[in-house]
Amino acid sequence: MSLVKTFNGMGVAPFSLGGQSRWTSMMWLEYLLDRIGGPDVFKAIFDGKPNAWKDPAVIETGTKIQELVSADGFIKGFSSITADSNADQALLYTGKAAMMLHGSWTYGPMKRDGKNFVQDGKLGFVQFPAVAGGKGDPKNGVGNPANYQSISAKASDKEKESAKKFLKDGIMTDTMIDAYINSGSVPIVNGIESKLNTSPDKDFLNFVYDLAKNAPSFQQSWDQALSPTAAEALLNNIDQLFLKSITPQQFAENMNGTLGK
Repeated sequence: MSLVKTFNGMGVAPFSLGGQSRWTSMMWLEYLLDRIGGPDVFKAIFDGKPNAWKDPAVIETGTKIQELVSADGFIKGFSSITADSNADQALLYTGKAAMMLHGSWTYGPMKRDGKNFVQDGKLGFVQFPAVAGGKGDPKNGVGNPANYQSISAKASDKEKESAKKFLKDGIMTDTMIDAYINSGSVPIVNGIESKLNTSPDKDFLNFVYDLAKNAPSFQQSWDQALSPTAAEALLNNIDQLFLKSITPQQFAENMNGTLGK
């Protein structure tokens, strides 16, 4: 909270947030819950265990979110700012906000649109920090730190083989790998350190590559991991939590009535 006071005292919002998009707010809960309770808390939710949403770590996560909102940790009007228009990114590279929690896909647009914000070395990047007394390893990953591909478990064996062939011959080719890297993104390929190190964006690319490669635990974005019904309920309740129209306890109660997956 000391940094929140420092930045507010300078007339700069501590964090940019595209709260109208809701999934951007979700990233805060994903990371905080991991850092406070460790990955097993959400695994219990995903597995549909009774009362999993009522875990004390969920309540503490919601409490910390609302403390941050009350302390003006997020830019004023965050609930009307959209991520899809890259408005939250613009607040960062124009100096109106000091920090932003987001996915690695924001690097390319900020390099393109940020008027040399990236090129001049004004963008820093760090892993989400540990929480004092928390159980989560600060190396754990959640959400979408880098690109990934998946194949449905419901696909037939023939369909799975076709998908694997597409990944091998369509996604993991040298041409596609180079295209990913040139756009400021990390492709889903091991052993590409030499390629990353030849890029002008090598510092960021290696950061993302190591983050994904070295994570002891990785959790998929909650709105992708849960069923569509549970995911929509989650996003709606997260919105209310950030607006402080429900308490952390009510958030847990509301979510406890949804299916885990």
